[in-house]
Amino acid sequence: MTLHCSLPRGFLILSLLTAVFSATAGSVGSSGSRPASSDESRQVARVMSVRKVLENHYFVSRYPQIHYYMLYLGVRIVGQPYCGAYETPVPDEIADAFAARGKDVEVVLKNKRLTLITPKGFKLKGHLVEARQC
Repeated sequence: MTLHCSLPRGFLILSLLTAVFSATAGSVGSSGSRPASSDESRQVARVMSVRKVLENHYFVSRYPQIHYYMLYLGVRIVGQPYCGAYETPVPDEIADAFAARGKDVEVVLKNKRLTLITPKGFKLKGHLVEARQC
């Protein structure tokens, strides 16, 4: 027994793909929890110190080596000092971090993570380290 379908094959494939996409989009959009706003936990901090250390990741390659730097950022939030470490190869982020010394910037402090928003808008997402490293 064979079934004979009068609909074009392309129409069937298109309708199947549409049904799969609709089911996937519906399940993603209906996830009961909504993301928390990033503005909820932002605080103002003063950048006390910035220290740059070259982190050389040696490996053999035929391509030029990219230099990564570890930035140690000392900040003071409501009288409490914190020290964060952030690794980056981006010179503009480094320059903006140094330009922020002595200025008030926005930070997000959550668990062992410190996110500093520089004056030009770079988000430096690092982790807390011992105060002696700053």
